[in-house]
Amino acid sequence: MLETLQGRKDMRLLAVTVLLMAIGLLMVYTSSAGLGAARYEGDLHHYFKNQSVRMLIAFVGMLTAMHVDYRRLRKIAPFLVLAAFAILLAVILPGVGKQVRGATRWGVIPVQPSELGRFAVVLYLSVFLAKRGEIKSFTRGFLPCAMVVMGAASLTLLQPSLGSAGALIMVGLVVLYVAGTQLLHLGSVLGAGALAALVCILKNPYQLERILGFIGQGARYQVKQSLLALGTGGLIGKGLGGSMQKYLFLPDPHTDFVFSIYGEETGFIGTLILISLFTYLILRGLKIARDAPDRFGFLLATGLTASIGVFFALNIGVVTGLLPTTGLPLPFISYGGSALLINAISVGILLNISGHRARRIIPSGKTRWRNSMAHLME
Repeated sequence: MLETLQGRKDMRLLAVTVLLMAIGLLMVYTSSAGLGAARYEGDLHHYFKNQSVRMLIAFVGMLTAMHVDYRRLRKIAPFLVLAAFAILLAVILPGVGKQVRGATRWGVIPVQPSELGRFAVVLYLSVFLAKRGEIKSFTRGFLPCAMVVMGAASLTLLQPSLGSAGALIMVGLVVLYVAGTQLLHLGSVLGAGALAALVCILKNPYQLERILGFIGQGARYQVKQSLLALGTGGLIGKGLGGSMQKYLFLPDPHTDFVFSIYGEETGFIGTLILISLFTYLILRGLKIARDAPDRFGFLLATGLTASIGVFFALNIGVVTGLLPTTGLPLPFISYGGSALLINAISVGILLNISGHRARRIIPSGKTRWRNSMAHLME
């Protein structure tokens, strides 16, 4: 019999998250000054003021989620995933979505449907897989999960947002994998996702241009400027505010490519510290998943941690030229409200899970994570 005990929440996770949010606010301030002056009649602090409000809202959201029992989320999972599907579908309707660089974005309220979608998918999969136990049946176990993942990814592709769709599939595969899904079944999702991505790329010239640029058959202005920023940062950087690339040389210096400006101003040592902070956050999240008192908490913590980790890895891969440009933000650092709020709430849920302990953990069904990584973070 599993007995849940109340314990102290993971203050280390809270501390590293607050530190990342503080770094993010500082980097928005230093990276967006020139852009704000150019776009908003000399207002150097335009983006900083907006982000300060968003940071406050995200912090309140994290504290709220931290004190709400994560097990209550089971009841809202079906409704949340339906709402996410409805919003993802609505964004392509005339008058609702707006065109931004070839892709359709939410034009009614400042919330990106793809951010809600990835959170809703993780929650729904965690609830479904916790009830099912070991996933042996293709039709009754794996197929419903695959339909939710691919359905949300397909609607995201209609925007079209290839990077967000790919990230959603990757996070979904992580949850399915640790739940014990057969590798052959996972391969079918990966194959379907690759096929859908190919169709999307061929139908959208700007995405095809990014891919051709990545393989060396086109211009990669953003990546070249990003690498120039990182390279000129040297060992210790130019100092906060010392970046030159942010003055309209590097597009999106405060959003997708904020890591480049950070590297230019803080150097190799600064980037190493930031990557270490993200790595530590991910390890704390996985430790919380390992110690969760029930299968639902284990799957939910793993999925939420993977969600942050995937976005971190993809963003770093893009700004260093290892991946095609995707337009994904760096968690807690990039300017923007939707991703910041969802990531902060995700950490709040992780903190709540960390406050529950099990006297004896007995996973209901096969869980690869606890079998293969039981001693990773001792």
